[in-house]
Amino acid sequence: MRLKRFAISVVILSIAATSFGQTRFRSGIFLHHSTGACIWGPNGGQVSVPAEIAKYNLLHNFLASDSVKMAETWWPSGNNNEWADWHTIFDNGDSSNDIRPFLASYPVIMIKSCFPSSSMSGIGSSADSLNPTIKSVANYKWHWRSLVSVMKGRPKNFFVIWTNAPLVAGATNASQAALSSAFCRWAKDTLAVGLDSLAGPFPKNIFVFDFFHLLAGVDGMLPLQLATDSTDSHPNAAATALVAPQLTKQVFDAALAYEVLTDLLPIQLASFIV
Repeated sequence: MRLKRFAISVVILSIAATSFGQTRFRSGIFLHHSTGACIWGPNGGQVSVPAEIAKYNLLHNFLASDSVKMAETWWPSGNNNEWADWHTIFDNGDSSNDIRPFLASYPVIMIKSCFPSSSMSGIGSSADSLNPTIKSVANYKWHWRSLVSVMKGRPKNFFVIWTNAPLVAGATNASQAALSSAFCRWAKDTLAVGLDSLAGPFPKNIFVFDFFHLLAGVDGMLPLQLATDSTDSHPNAAATALVAPQLTKQVFDAALAYEVLTDLLPIQLASFIV
């Protein structure tokens, strides 16, 4: 009787697995502006994200349909990709920048803002939400909580959000640098681990890539040796060489972990007796 019950259970589980199929999170799109293009590379150097993806596939013996891949494009249109813009986009409030076709076409979606986001004005308060473009810590947290809430409702997508891009010393000051660092610490060490009292548990289908603290020095500024020049905060080839390998590994390790999680059967057979 026990053998018969086990055999029937195995058959049912196999049918369920076949019926539900396997969700894959190995193909993505990187939506970026100029800073993202610098990191995509090769940016005048020898390192690039596409080359690192090829290395990742080789290391894991991922071939053909098992391989991971990432496309990229300048998006949203125009020159702004601030957190206020992403908030509006994910609320479907920008008719000229409809993200839904990307969501339908790519399992993995990676977004970021550019270094102007680090030109922050202060800690702020909840009243700042009346003017979404105020670059305060309070507003940024509000924008990110909204993004997370929308992304949580789309478990068929895996999302990657970069923290701010740091500014070089000639383009910022100590106050702005400290504010940007504090916000990015909150994003990675509080929000992303489920410790934010307003956002609550962090969704499994989102990964926060802490770009800011990969590049910023202890002063919260982009070191000159990683910048285009003393007043231009675009990352140079050395920054690309530093970030691209870590970005590739962190993003696809996280996406594949989510893939394993979603492969778990959405049903449980507590008992089946014949």
